[in-house]
Amino acid sequence: MLSAGTARARFPGGGRTGTRHVQATDQTMDASKIPLTPSAIAWPLAAATALLVAANLGLQAYRLIAHQEHVVGLAMLSMDGENNLPALFSTLLLCGAALILTLIAVLERRHQGADVSKWALLAAGFALMSLDEALSFHERAIAPLRALLGGQHLGIFFFAWVIPGIALVCVLGAYFLRFLLRLPRRTAIAFVISAAIYLGGALGVELVEGWWREAHGHRNLVYHALVSLEEGMEMAGVIAFIHALLSYISQRYGEVRFVFAGARHHAAASGPASRSR
Repeated sequence: MLSAGTARARFPGGGRTGTRHVQATDQTMDASKIPLTPSAIAWPLAAATALLVAANLGLQAYRLIAHQEHVVGLAMLSMDGENNLPALFSTLLLCGAALILTLIAVLERRHQGADVSKWALLAAGFALMSLDEALSFHERAIAPLRALLGGQHLGIFFFAWVIPGIALVCVLGAYFLRFLLRLPRRTAIAFVISAAIYLGGALGVELVEGWWREAHGHRNLVYHALVSLEEGMEMAGVIAFIHALLSYISQRYGEVRFVFAGARHHAAASGPASRSR
């Protein structure tokens, strides 16, 4: 924010008029601020996740207990489906994380940070994850991979995409290890916790879920409880990561200001220099 001394230097001879203009400008800028705290963003997202999990479990339980094939609202709220509300919510979470990572990459570049490429790569990775969540690319790999493994008695590898998924996680973990160690300790711990929650659902629960589905099928409450746990952990992991990213921005930069195109020109045109004509 411009100080009064700086403003007077820009408008010599403005006297009290220049000072009053700066004070008014400061008040306007304060009124335009939108203070954000990580918790104020994370908690509503967490509440939405809990509601989606509860709705899915409730509707699936009703369908199975009442022996109803078609339950109103289930297709839109099922966590075992695609192109519905939970899928959209997960896509938006991943997209939000990608946007915040992009913002951090831009800020790090302007401050000549040492890990700009790592932040940018993370942003690209989350953008791809968002696209995958929307279009289900990894789901399409299950059948070909399952055929390569023999197609039967796969156990925990019933959802065969987890095999390349685990390999990819190991490679990326080794690649980002030094980057993680250079982060502030609190941020690094938060990143590890959020990754553990997300991967625990996306890979860990998915392994158990695959084993159960191959042995017992999908028309049972245990299977849908596992699906709810998996999807809920994925959403919670991304929300925890978003919270960690926002906390990092808060601790490292304190305040991030967006200046829209033409804003400075408008401020200059409405200043005391223009009013004195």
